[in-house]
Amino acid sequence: MIFIYIQYIPLGAKTKNPFRLVLYSKDFDQDYRVFTIRPEQPIPKKIYTLYDLNRLELLASEPFCNSADELIDLFRDQELIFSERLQFDLLKSQFRNIGYNFNLKPIILWPSGKEGNRNLEQIKELVSERQPLNSLEYAEVFLDVMNNFKNQKSQQLEDYRNTDLKPQSHELSKYNKTPGVYFFLNEHDEVIYVGKAKNIRKRLQSHFSNTSTQSNIDYSQVENIDVIYTGNDIIAQLVETANIKSLKPSYNSQQILNPDPYIITSATTAKGISKIKITRKEFEDSLPEKYFNRKSVVESLADFCQEYNLCRKHSGLENVKGPCSNFTKKFKGCVCSGGESIEEYNKRFEIAFAQFRRKKTRKIYKLKGRNKSEDAFVYELNGIYEGYGYIEKSVPISSYNDILGHLIKQNNNYDTTRIISSLGIIVSKQDILYI
Repeated sequence: MIFIYIQYIPLGAKTKNPFRLVLYSKDFDQDYRVFTIRPEQPIPKKIYTLYDLNRLELLASEPFCNSADELIDLFRDQELIFSERLQFDLLKSQFRNIGYNFNLKPIILWPSGKEGNRNLEQIKELVSERQPLNSLEYAEVFLDVMNNFKNQKSQQLEDYRNTDLKPQSHELSKYNKTPGVYFFLNEHDEVIYVGKAKNIRKRLQSHFSNTSTQSNIDYSQVENIDVIYTGNDIIAQLVETANIKSLKPSYNSQQILNPDPYIITSATTAKGISKIKITRKEFEDSLPEKYFNRKSVVESLADFCQEYNLCRKHSGLENVKGPCSNFTKKFKGCVCSGGESIEEYNKRFEIAFAQFRRKKTRKIYKLKGRNKSEDAFVYELNGIYEGYGYIEKSVPISSYNDILGHLIKQNNNYDTTRIISSLGIIVSKQDILYI
């Protein structure tokens, strides 16, 4: 259960520019999680002054897309609670702007209506008397009020929780306390919900306990449960998202659709200088793509630009009117400052871009298997997720093919890219078998 409050700068009657996202959950290590967001639209200095905001601090903040992956992980399998529909719509629009289908049923504490609007306005007024409206302290106090209000409503529903749910809790003891993916099936053996857990038994017991707070699943429809044990949480996430996308269960609202990926192409400026062009791929072909968020594109281009000593401005890394930072900060000659001829630069660019296209990297990440006698692995080729597999520890390995013969081929998409990107954090160097 996560309480969410968004602070924003109003620009006109309809435009609202979020600048801070504050989350509260009793499960967080620290009660509050704060995400400061760089405003998407230019805002006059006088507006910052009017709302008592630090302009330089906000402009130096990360854009929303850089926090999106972390937020998606935090929101997974959680109830999201908002004070009003406007707050949910603001968050949904932020995800929509980066191409992610944030489609779920939130809990709104004060639904629109005469009484709900009046109660909400009274609460806002009381909180603002104690804390400045746009301060972080205001958001934290407001989230505390939301939490207290939700707890009071939950207490009123205590009698309702006495209803028996299926399956019976004692039947759930047969499931293992290990990572995996579970499937809720209805009386027609149709999958109506797919979920993943680090502890399957514990998660299922939480679903069917009398204190369950899951609100979007009709548990009375669940006639059977299937489970796939994966041995580790990473493969559980990958199996979950693959099944959600293929089965499209009626009670899964996230990970159903895929945003268009980014692609990197070359173009030419009006002066004839070769440049990088970053666009959304709005057509389908047989080629897999690896860039599903702008951050991954920028990271790849930064390495490319540095390796081949290319202009940062014309590599899509800097949006400046004059010369790029190669000239202004590193004091190096650059084509954008006249330090290199366009003809010579274009020749270098063509060679570099061709090598960038041909560059091949392989990564096989070693993970925990389903039992002590096996290892699991995830395979990535040129930054593109290819699949996962399991291999007995006793099997001799002398080449890629010895491992890849056990590969379960999978499709790459926005969600698999997000999941695989976390491997760079949780897997140590010795667990990358081949690069």
